[in-house]
Amino acid sequence: MTNMVRRFKKSRTPKACVRRFCVQCVGSPYEVETCGGDKMFGDQGDKNNQCWFYPYRNKKGRPSVKLIRKMCLECMGGSPKLVSECTSTDCPLFPFRFGKNPNRTRGPRSSSEGTDV
Repeated sequence: MTNMVRRFKKSRTPKACVRRFCVQCVGSPYEVETCGGDKMFGDQGDKNNQCWFYPYRNKKGRPSVKLIRKMCLECMGGSPKLVSECTSTDCPLFPFRFGKNPNRTRGPRSSSEGTDV
């Protein structure tokens, strides 16, 4: 496991990663505040030509990990195979590229749950 991947432990939320992605995209936290949502890579964005992450750039709202997956697919030319082979561990969205939150794990249920003895 690389050092960059270790940095994205449980403390990294989709909201924080979207914010970091926005800072990388426009260059600085100040520019994120003044971003109009029109600074996107390629054809990314909604039908109004606004970045998918624009509503979440200031850590407001709750971005979906499915939306992050959509951005990763767009970045990789629409290929799920390329998303799974992605080596850009320095990308803030990297841990969420599969559309799942790696911080949410479901442990096995104990056999005593739901039974009255």
